[in-house]
Amino acid sequence: MKKINYRWINILVLLLIVYVLFLLRDLWSGVFFKLLAVLKPFIIAFVIAYALFPIERWLERKKIPKALAVSIIVIFILLFLFIIIYSLIPIFTEQLVTFFSSLITFVSDIGSKFDINIDPIKGALVDAFNKLSSDLGKYISDGAINVVNASINFVSNFIIVFVSFIYFLLDMQRIRDNISLFFRKKGKKTYKIAVKVDHETTQYFKGLFLTIIIQFFEYTLLFKLIGHPNFLLLGILSSISTLIPYFGGFIVNIIAIMIASVISPKLVILTLIIAIIFPNVDGYIVSPKIYGKTNNISPLLTIFAVFAGGVLGGFVGILIALPITIIIRTLYDYYKDDIKEKIGDIKDKI
Repeated sequence: MKKINYRWINILVLLLIVYVLFLLRDLWSGVFFKLLAVLKPFIIAFVIAYALFPIERWLERKKIPKALAVSIIVIFILLFLFIIIYSLIPIFTEQLVTFFSSLITFVSDIGSKFDINIDPIKGALVDAFNKLSSDLGKYISDGAINVVNASINFVSNFIIVFVSFIYFLLDMQRIRDNISLFFRKKGKKTYKIAVKVDHETTQYFKGLFLTIIIQFFEYTLLFKLIGHPNFLLLGILSSISTLIPYFGGFIVNIIAIMIASVISPKLVILTLIIAIIFPNVDGYIVSPKIYGKTNNISPLLTIFAVFAGGVLGGFVGILIALPITIIIRTLYDYYKDDIKEKIGDIKDKI
């Protein structure tokens, strides 16, 4: 009698479970997304604490007590938010007005040159600006955020995230120790891959924060030096675009060129020089120095990951696409020999 192949039975059972879950998706998806909405502030808080934990550890190595180290990080974050609110928002708002005005002028010029009816596009831009101005008016009063009129949901979520972040950061070493102990019990190989994933993701977040800071000052200064009227806005957008590889920087450069085209040919040329030279400087010199081998992912795989993340998870999916890709690549690199061996066994049995 032929021996039963339990491996194939397990695979068939797993496929059957997946199929049943797919058929019952209308029943469980609502519960899943409700649970996700409840957990989301805590997940965000944990990710922020995990990303900033190396800074806290660095401060501790400088003989600063943990409570004081966490307090320094929290004060720095609050100070940063204070600077944004009281110093940058008035300039940012002013430049936002000139930004929309330049876009409207650009669209009008295109319409007149090519005899195109641009009234619908112009109207959409005007409506977008009016809506944005109306929204800003609700949240900004004399350069400060009007907390009273802010969304209760937004404020409560912000408070939950911020408070949870502090507790997670204070407790991060204990959390990491418990996770480390869990993986140690699972076996030496499992523990080694957990350490490897932790190292790769930590390096990624450290590099990401440093890149955001560098690109903010780099592009704000560059656009300021060439006389671009929206230098601050473009500096902020350039730093944020770091979260969206390739696409983010490309979109920011297109916006900068569009605005420059309605001001002067000289500004267009200078903006083009920045758009062509400095992304390559960042990509081939700055980023490799910051990330090392951590972010050494092929451009095609990065573009695919960002696209897939956008399709599956929207804007949040785009933001988490690259770190998830780094984790998957790390797992594959570690287990690739085992995977190839298993595939070989399956081929031999077929």
